Amino acid sequence: MPPSWLSRLSIGKKLALSFSLILILLIGSLSASFFYLSRVNRYVERHQRITIPSVISASEMLRNLSDMQTHMHHFLEHQNTAEQTISLKAIAEIERRTFTALDTYQATHAARTHPVLYAMLQQHGRGDLADQESQTIVAIADGVSALRTQREDLEAATRQRAKNLSNAEPVFEQTATKTANAIASLIELHRKIDAEMKIEGDRLVEQARLIVIGIVGLLGLLVVSIYLMMKRLVAAPLKRLAATADRVARHDLTAEFEPWLTRDEVGILANSLTTMLANLRERGTALMRKTKELEAFTYSIAHDLKGPLREIEGFSSLLEKRFEEAEDLQVKHHIDVIRKSSLRLTHMIDALLKYSRLEQQDLPRTRFNVLEMISSLVIDRQSELTGITPQIKVDLPFTDLYGEPVSIRQALVNLLDNALKFSRHSLAPNISIGGQQTSTERILWIQDNGIGFDADQKKKLFGLFERLHNAQEYEGTGVGLAIVKMVAGQHGGRVWAESSPGKGSTFFLAFPDGQETVSLHSGQR
Repeated sequence: MPPSWLSRLSIGKKLALSFSLILILLIGSLSASFFYLSRVNRYVERHQRITIPSVISASEMLRNLSDMQTHMHHFLEHQNTAEQTISLKAIAEIERRTFTALDTYQATHAARTHPVLYAMLQQHGRGDLADQESQTIVAIADGVSALRTQREDLEAATRQRAKNLSNAEPVFEQTATKTANAIASLIELHRKIDAEMKIEGDRLVEQARLIVIGIVGLLGLLVVSIYLMMKRLVAAPLKRLAATADRVARHDLTAEFEPWLTRDEVGILANSLTTMLANLRERGTALMRKTKELEAFTYSIAHDLKGPLREIEGFSSLLEKRFEEAEDLQVKHHIDVIRKSSLRLTHMIDALLKYSRLEQQDLPRTRFNVLEMISSLVIDRQSELTGITPQIKVDLPFTDLYGEPVSIRQALVNLLDNALKFSRHSLAPNISIGGQQTSTERILWIQDNGIGFDADQKKKLFGLFERLHNAQEYEGTGVGLAIVKMVAGQHGGRVWAESSPGKGSTFFLAFPDGQETVSLHSGQR
């Protein structure tokens, strides 16, 4: 079972908790993504602010050294004092720009001037690059200073009009070359630092990717966990409750709703359904007891009533014979009314007993030849008729039917008798028995050209003891069509009628087409 604190939450609160966790993870994922994105942006900014300008500054210093060498060569080749002075001033200006570029490099591009960059080198175990960079900057500064000293010496020699300056160029070239090599080393060191920066950038991107993947994976795991939790705590219990409720709906009161200890809506529903089932069982037991009592009462009353009725009918027969030659017509009429009324009441009691027995029966079903049954009924009824013999036509598109033959025969007898009864005053009574087969049903109908009925009388047709005509016009007990409706209902089928006054009637009986369908409806009674 789930933890007690979770079992006390409603389904709405469980969903709110689940979506809150998902929202927190989404916010965390976005925050982590923004954090690492900002770090990557800062890396790109440092790369643009340090690496590219530093290489440009170093290249500028290399170009300055080359210009200084060019001017020094020009100085030594010309003996004109004015041109020599111009060359020395140009070298002095280049020295100044070189010192400025070197100071700019040391102030803004050197690794030690950037705590984050220096810390990164220390973290990578390449702090020696920063040390080498500092030493190289010092070597470049010393080299440029040495070049400046040599230039000042040449200025002094020029003022003193010294003639032998041939040794000055090799020394200057040697110092410039050494300084250029130091600048080249500086560029190489910065390339190595730049490689470490790229490694750091790749590491940041990889960390961001791993964190996002981890959070997305955790989010997916949370979603799956929430799905499994809701399936276990909500969907599965509801499915089991629905299956049990379906059994109860089919009148299977032996079903049991499993106990559910949670206090959420599922638990409340399970407890309510358990209480409902207990009430249904109690009411079902009481109803069964009352039904048996009513059945016993019905048989008892019917038996007790039929005894006096037989005596009334017997004595009325004796009176009828005694007054047979009497001339008192009123007495004869009264005796005839008594006798016919007792007979009609006896028939009603028999019909009611038949209806009651049919209602209590569990009808065993089988597949039988319904065409043969109808043909036999038609032959029996035609042999019993007197007077005008109606024309009865049978045309069925199928021969077999699945159901309980005795009860279906009784329903067909009632419908056929009604058709014969209400069409007997027609000039040419005509009855058609047909059928139709659909994908789900097999339909039988009996059509006559009798008196018919109004459309607003359809609701009364199949009611118990409901009659549309009085007993003097058409005999009957008012139970026949009620039996037809009950037979259709017990087979999971349906019954209906179509008619209009003076144009005959058509009664339809529809049965499910197939054993499985019929059994299903039977289980739902």
